[in-house]
Amino acid sequence: MPEGLQLRSPQWELFWRWPTLAVTGLSAFLWAGLRLLQWALGTPHWPNPPHLASMEPCATRVLALHAGISLVWFAYQRELFVPSLELPNSLLGWALLVATVIVAFTFITALFDRAGAALLLLVYLAAFAVFPPVAVLEQLHYLGIALVLLVLGQTVPPLGVAKYLVRFTRYERHAVTALRLLTGLALVIVAFSEKLLNPELSSAFLRQYPHFNVLHSLFGWTWVSDRFFGDLAGVVEATIGILLITGVLTRVVILAMWVPFNLTVPLLPPVELLGHLPIFGIMYLLLLYGSGVAPQTAFRWLQPALTGELAAAQRRLAGEEEPSSGEPVPAQAASTPNSGSRRPSSARTSARCLQYR
Repeated sequence: MPEGLQLRSPQWELFWRWPTLAVTGLSAFLWAGLRLLQWALGTPHWPNPPHLASMEPCATRVLALHAGISLVWFAYQRELFVPSLELPNSLLGWALLVATVIVAFTFITALFDRAGAALLLLVYLAAFAVFPPVAVLEQLHYLGIALVLLVLGQTVPPLGVAKYLVRFTRYERHAVTALRLLTGLALVIVAFSEKLLNPELSSAFLRQYPHFNVLHSLFGWTWVSDRFFGDLAGVVEATIGILLITGVLTRVVILAMWVPFNLTVPLLPPVELLGHLPIFGIMYLLLLYGSGVAPQTAFRWLQPALTGELAAAQRRLAGEEEPSSGEPVPAQAASTPNSGSRRPSSARTSARCLQYR
């Protein structure tokens, strides 16, 4: 993004231009259509093909990897989350830099991942002391990522830790909902602050990367100016954000979101692509969990420790004798906090697959 325009304040007087009306009208029209479709289908979880269940165990891992790679890259550039948030050469700036590297390490390696998620929460809140509030609010999805990975996790912790974390399982649905809401808000804020209320910023970006105006470069529509294309991109981005916030047929919204976000990948400069990686991870997770499906992921990560399977695996890796199949299962792991249904003692069973409703 061109220097000098990155942290430019939104021009609030532009709020009443036609793009705002377009966002309002398009969002209302699409929401009504999706709500009608949801009523006709009788479920908010459509589409629900069987193969989604086999993809589900990787959901938080994909999200953590995408976020970790993006975080470590921008930390290497002395930036926080995105290129526009350049960390100052101060004690707080260096503290945020070190903390971001630690978070990235925990996410990529899956070591102490929940501690890294808690640290990411602190990093995000501390960013308000360094950068303008609007610039930090544009990255609200990182707050959602931290909440999801804190609650759901991506690893099997030791027994002593698992006993304390099991109480988090009751908040799985809330964490996924928070991720959806915060991502939707981030998209709306970015659409207005970087495009609709800051047209000079989007126009400068398109002058630097003219091929990104695909309606002009690919379709030859010369009448589509950079200003108009920037407004159009802002309308689409804000509309997607609003639909995510409403929670209507979330999987359909995510599938529609994949079109503009993935078609532009070859046109993005590498640094912009790295900034979009966390969004891709969020899209993967929300595609699986949709509109409020209870993930029951955290319990599956805790189950091997609670049932003794983790200890058995450690004994096998140490070359000790394989435990007998009749080894008792601790009572506290006999059912999930979410459903109350009995689960098999082995975490290598179909219990690891999401039970879609």
